[in-house]
Amino acid sequence: MNTRVLPLGNTYTGSNGSVYAPVAVHSPAPVRTPVAVRSPAPVHSPAPIQAPVTYGNRAPVVVCQQVAPTNTSAIVALVLTLISFVTSVFFLGFIGIIFGHVARSQIKARGERGNGMAVAALWLGYLSVIFWVVFWLIYFGVIALVIGVAIAAGGGTVS
Repeated sequence: MNTRVLPLGNTYTGSNGSVYAPVAVHSPAPVRTPVAVRSPAPVHSPAPIQAPVTYGNRAPVVVCQQVAPTNTSAIVALVLTLISFVTSVFFLGFIGIIFGHVARSQIKARGERGNGMAVAALWLGYLSVIFWVVFWLIYFGVIALVIGVAIAAGGGTVS
């Protein structure tokens, strides 16, 4: 069971209305070497207020903080760019990149979560678009090269 130690002088009201004031815990005084220094006049501090500590069936206090929602555009951008990366439909990569930029601006404006997803979608989108464009250029380039070599080797023309 984790407990929180409150500073002296603070009180804590439990969920059932009982007041708890922390009990002063005394630690041994540190060992000090004598020094020839004038000490100031003693200052008397008031004794800490100690309320009786009661043990019983107190309900635990649970503090829940609402978590900001995840941006939907970031999720859509990541899904589209993943589909674009896995398949050869690189047009989805362009749409995913647009959604990624929209998501980042919405996250900054609204304070939502999902910035990591939007950044990952942008990286994956740019990489997939570049990869598939280069792939298709090489693919059609090789086909054109083979046709050109076949025409040159045959000495004829394509009719």
